Amino acid sequence: MRVTTTAAIALIAAACAANPSPVHVVGSRNEIGTLAGEWTGEYTSVETGRSGSISFTLRAGTDTAFGDVVMIPRALAPVPSESRVPSGATPTAPKVLTISFVRVSTNVVSGTLEPYPSPDCGCTLSTVFQGTIKGDRIEGKFTTTHSDHMAPQQQGTWWATRKKSGTS
Repeated sequence: MRVTTTAAIALIAAACAANPSPVHVVGSRNEIGTLAGEWTGEYTSVETGRSGSISFTLRAGTDTAFGDVVMIPRALAPVPSESRVPSGATPTAPKVLTISFVRVSTNVVSGTLEPYPSPDCGCTLSTVFQGTIKGDRIEGKFTTTHSDHMAPQQQGTWWATRKKSGTS
């Protein structure tokens, strides 16, 4: 199961890299310039048990980034987690989430993901994120809310680092 899961995650990540979604970035020319480059990272939420990868690229002098987030449901996490899957639930495959909006202002990046179906319930989830840019690294937090508004908000952390020029 673990080999199959790892292979599926690698295939989804490769597909995202080949066909990332365009995202308009709002901010001054200088502020947007702080995001120029190729970024990769991860996110995790202890509350939900979900984690995944983050990747985006912004070419210098433009205001459109290209990137996606891959969500790995807790049932597919690399740690043994079968006991956390609700009885009768079918684990879902990793899912590509789309970044819908990004704003950068004074070394702070914030944005939203397109609403997406929860792997745990029939509801729709909405996620907002914010992070601090420090050179070639961004670190931040995100908050996810459920469409039914009865469930509590869920929190997590994320980070991304800029690939150095001239490296492969």
